[in-house]
Amino acid sequence: MKRPLLLIATLVTGLLLLLGGYRYLIREVETPPAHRVVPGLQAAVAIEELPGHAVAIRAENLNDALAALGYVHGLRHGWPLLLWRQAALGRQTEWFGAAPVPLDSLIHALLVPEQARAAYEHLPQHARALLDSYARGLQTALQERAVRLRDELTLLQISVAPWLPWHSLAVERLLALLMLPDTLDAALPGLSALRAWLHLYGFRHSLTWVRPTPDGARQLFMRYVYGDLALPFFQEVLLTLPDDTLRLVTVPGTLSFPAGRTTRRAWYLLPRVRPPALEERPRRTLALKSTYARFRLPDGDERLLRREHGGDALVLAEVAPDTVRLLRWAGLAPVSDLLAWLALLADSTATFQLLSGDGLLLTDEGYRLLGQPPVVEPLGAGVLIGQTDWHRWIARRLRTLPPSTTPPDDAVSTWAQEQLAALLPALDTLASPDSLTREAYTLLRNWNAAYDAASIGATIFDHWLFRYRQRGGTSALRELPDSLRLIHARLLAATFREAVDTLAHRLGPDLNLWRWERTHPRRLAFPIWSHLPDLPAATRYAPLVLPGEGHPSTIRWGYSPLLQERPAPAFWEGWTIAPGTSFYVRRLWPEVDRFLARYRLSARVTATPLQKTAPLRTLRLTP
Repeated sequence: MKRPLLLIATLVTGLLLLLGGYRYLIREVETPPAHRVVPGLQAAVAIEELPGHAVAIRAENLNDALAALGYVHGLRHGWPLLLWRQAALGRQTEWFGAAPVPLDSLIHALLVPEQARAAYEHLPQHARALLDSYARGLQTALQERAVRLRDELTLLQISVAPWLPWHSLAVERLLALLMLPDTLDAALPGLSALRAWLHLYGFRHSLTWVRPTPDGARQLFMRYVYGDLALPFFQEVLLTLPDDTLRLVTVPGTLSFPAGRTTRRAWYLLPRVRPPALEERPRRTLALKSTYARFRLPDGDERLLRREHGGDALVLAEVAPDTVRLLRWAGLAPVSDLLAWLALLADSTATFQLLSGDGLLLTDEGYRLLGQPPVVEPLGAGVLIGQTDWHRWIARRLRTLPPSTTPPDDAVSTWAQEQLAALLPALDTLASPDSLTREAYTLLRNWNAAYDAASIGATIFDHWLFRYRQRGGTSALRELPDSLRLIHARLLAATFREAVDTLAHRLGPDLNLWRWERTHPRRLAFPIWSHLPDLPAATRYAPLVLPGEGHPSTIRWGYSPLLQERPAPAFWEGWTIAPGTSFYVRRLWPEVDRFLARYRLSARVTATPLQKTAPLRTLRLTP
């Protein structure tokens, strides 16, 4: 009798576990409510969850729509936007102890909280009203049990403080600070560490282009590179109003819309700030004032920080008795780009004050450059804009490809082709001392200059060229006199052997293990867990490691050691076509709180259309 009962109990227990696992597998742990009251709404708003993590909002006016957007941001992105707010307010030490003290000091030295609050006061009434609506929606979401009990907040024992309207301007200012050029890192100690702490950097690798399609339309392709953050950095929203339908790429915690389209035009803005400047000026010629910031340290003490500033200038150091070194940057003044973002929604001219305003505008009639992008490359009937010289090589490759209705997914590098043509002949007379070096040389000669995941030649080539350049080598061998050409040829041979030996020591002598996907994986990190040891759930929030592919010189983005900078494998891509209103997005969206999510995550993602479709779930917000 006991055995049948035990068997039945085992079967029931197993069935319950299977049902629970299935429910956990297909659904979020926390399901948002079907109805919520948001103070200040003028009419009911519908929020629909679309496939691919996109969201549709239907509202009677822009104020209500932005309140719903705030609710979506808070519900879906509560942890990252709260972290960004804490960083923007210079209060991370209250959460994480002594580690971020230099980061908080930098924030207060640059007056981020004070000038964000002042920028809010300088906004016109209608803009403040829209920001207030957004904050009310976000604050409503932060009061949800699903947000307050988010795993990150629970594990770190963080309580959620109210979201005030000017907090969004502080986050906006923080992101602008992270976009400052790397050349300022020495002048601003802590800036590089802040980027690494938040995993937000590498924005200069973002680009966009316009190309014709086979039927004569124009395709606007957009890419944002934003460091190694594993969490989603954007939220795509289909926003329906009585007089327009907007497809927006939004940044949680802010009213920033770096890419999007109305029914009449589409836009893309490069993540690039107005250029700052370092100056040395006599103190007597400046109208400076001293202000103080006080912030609490982990041991309960307080630090008092003195700043000397005036207008858009901040004193960094005194270089002589009456001479100071200044940083001039728009972010030091009480300004915001909110009015520019709102102008884009209204099909008006946008004037940016923090961002440079460089980008592309696409209409049914054609395209128009915005601002003065650092890189502008013609593409026949189109154009590519970017920020680095690598983007010029991408433009060269695009010119060789036929028009297409979807962006080309191409890993061939015209840059590598040119380098190979110049450098490989110097290795033709290489007397290889061992079979491994000869085998590596043969693979390199047969390489097609494509940075595919399976490419072995790509690994050999980039490591070889990295070592060659480290030793002062040049690719312009034909321009050198014979004596120097011989020296560089010997250097090429020596560094090739060094590269092969290094790869063999690191990866083993089996060249099949030297694939690009293995030597340059995409390593995405979760904030805080990646920097502080001994935090709970360390395994769950361990970095995501995905196969690598692509290169800075190819249409398909990827990292290379030739950049000599922190890898930035996190990126977002999208495209739209005019005439028409189509809008597609392509990005990773890790969900570590889902069953086996880490192991089900694919490195290659499919495109998701941002369009009206049957919703997965609907939520109504009411006054």
